[in-house]
Amino acid sequence: MGSMHVQAISVAGHDVPVRVCDKMEMPLLMPSVGEYPIYDPQAYEFMIADKLRTDAYREAVRALAPGRVVLDIGTGQDAIWAVTAAKAGASRVYAIEVLRDAAKLAREAVDRAGVADRVTILEGLSTEIELPEQVDLLVSEIIGTIGGSEGAEAVLDDARRRFLKPGGHSIPHRCVTTVAAVDLGRLMPDLAFAPIMAPYVEQVFASVGRPFDLRLCLMGLGRQQLMSTQAEVEDLRFEELRPGSGVDRAELRVTRAGRMHGLGLGIRLWITEEGTAIDSIAQWTNWAPVFVPVSESGLELAEGDVVSLEFTRKLSADGVHPDYGISGVVRRGDAVLADISWESPHGGGGFRENPVHRSLFPLPR
Repeated sequence: MGSMHVQAISVAGHDVPVRVCDKMEMPLLMPSVGEYPIYDPQAYEFMIADKLRTDAYREAVRALAPGRVVLDIGTGQDAIWAVTAAKAGASRVYAIEVLRDAAKLAREAVDRAGVADRVTILEGLSTEIELPEQVDLLVSEIIGTIGGSEGAEAVLDDARRRFLKPGGHSIPHRCVTTVAAVDLGRLMPDLAFAPIMAPYVEQVFASVGRPFDLRLCLMGLGRQQLMSTQAEVEDLRFEELRPGSGVDRAELRVTRAGRMHGLGLGIRLWITEEGTAIDSIAQWTNWAPVFVPVSESGLELAEGDVVSLEFTRKLSADGVHPDYGISGVVRRGDAVLADISWESPHGGGGFRENPVHRSLFPLPR
């Protein structure tokens, strides 16, 4: 995947070395950014370019918006679903955006589309905004690389209770997070960030105020790298959410021998109840799978070995974004081969606490 080098990023006035690859090619290692307020035009373009996601949302909005009052949460700089709803015949559309620059661009997009008479852009947090009326349809695209990591559970529960009429509809309908053991040996034997990702690493650190062991995403991770069965955790059904703490237990059975480097977390997203799920492991989407490191060199496993996991989530200090954790063991029969422990608090945990992050962020010389 090209040669590696170390470059410095600035965090709170200090240089932090970051390991990057010289070439821009698949697979791409990147930080998980959606749960932090650092969207830029490039990130929005990347999302819109996801034809699978965009087509599914557009079809659902066009089917459900006509004649209805619509709320679009996290409308983004293009206000794409607010504009789509208005053009499909929605009677009124309210669109909420927390980022000031994105809200300004969203108003311009609405004006260009000629629907400013029916679309109102509201700037701020949806949990702090009041609407003049309840709505028939709630639309959002705040699904994270881990399903609820962008705060969908807390945000949409609040919106459903305060804004959505009884019997109203939600887009999307449901999201579950998937987990499986992965072997990265052939895909990416040496982990390093893609060149364009170093500035995003810097921005994630800046949003928290310090460096920490951030969540890693690996665009290009797919079924070929799975060496176990997949399990579903964090089942979010957006018309009946109950945010708070949650514990899901899963057992993965190794289906092919190999070296387990970690766990791959993906999402399965149903835009509508009747539709087919979008699967971020089986299909290319803008939701890059999360890579949870377990062993830098890989743990040699045989078919039939078992990975027992406990997947936990609880609301972080901001009351919106979850803190995640995974603990468990890898077993062969009655023998324990390895322990698994991963904590990923939204506000940042320790730094360089595992071999993978120590490799990605080497100590200054």
